[in-house]
Amino acid sequence: MCIRDRIYYDGQFDDARLSINMAETAYEQGAAVLNYFNVTSLIKDCDVVCGVSAVDLETGKKFNLSSKVVINATGVFTDSIRKMDEPECSDIIVSGQGVHIVLDKSFLPGDSAIMVPETDDGRVLFAIPWHNYIIVGTTDTPVDEFLLEPIPFESEIEFLLSHAARYLTKDPTRSDILSVFTGLRPLVKSGEVENTAAISRDHTLNISKSGLLTITGGKWTTYRKMAEDTID
Repeated sequence: MCIRDRIYYDGQFDDARLSINMAETAYEQGAAVLNYFNVTSLIKDCDVVCGVSAVDLETGKKFNLSSKVVINATGVFTDSIRKMDEPECSDIIVSGQGVHIVLDKSFLPGDSAIMVPETDDGRVLFAIPWHNYIIVGTTDTPVDEFLLEPIPFESEIEFLLSHAARYLTKDPTRSDILSVFTGLRPLVKSGEVENTAAISRDHTLNISKSGLLTITGGKWTTYRKMAEDTID
C-alpha cells in the first residue's frame, strides 16, 4: 500500500484582531458600536419593525433605538430574535460545538500545518502553528443549549488528544494543554438532523412579513459575501 503526502496552501488570519479591526472600521464610517447591549424586544409601527428595545448590561439603563432596518445577525441566537418578531415561528438553527486545544510549539516544529482529512469518526483534524503555539482541532458535537460561554465536553478533549498523538512529534497529555476554547456554529437546518458535520455551512437570508432581515449560517471566511448579500 502506497501512502503519499500531499501539500496544499491556505490562508491564515487572526480572528480576534480582525473582529476588533472591523469594529474600528465601522466606527470610522459613522457607526455607533455598542458592546454588552442586550436586545429585549423589537419595536413595531403598523406591524413593521422599526427598531429595538435594549438594555446596557453594565449600567442597567434601558434604551429604545429606532432604525429604518433591523438586521438579525446573531449566530446561534438567531431564533430568539426571530421569536420576538413572530413568536410561533419554527426554529431554523441547530448548532455543532467545535473545540480547540492549544499546545506548545514543540509538538509541531516548523511552519507547516497538518490536516487529517478523515479521523475514526469521519471528522477533519487540524494541527496549526499559531503565534508560536499549536492549535489542534476541531470537534463537531451537536448541542441543544446555546451558551454565551460554551464549555468543552471531556469526550471532545480526549478525542483531540488521542488523535493528535498519532501525528505530532510527541504524545500530548492533559497537563500539556495550555488553553481550550469552544465555539458554537450557527447551522441552518433542513429536515431531520442527525449529524451536524453534514449540514451545509452556507448562509441563508430571510425577510419576515414585518421586515426583520435575518442573515445566518455561513462562517468567517464568507463574512464579506454575507454582508454584501444582506445589503443588496
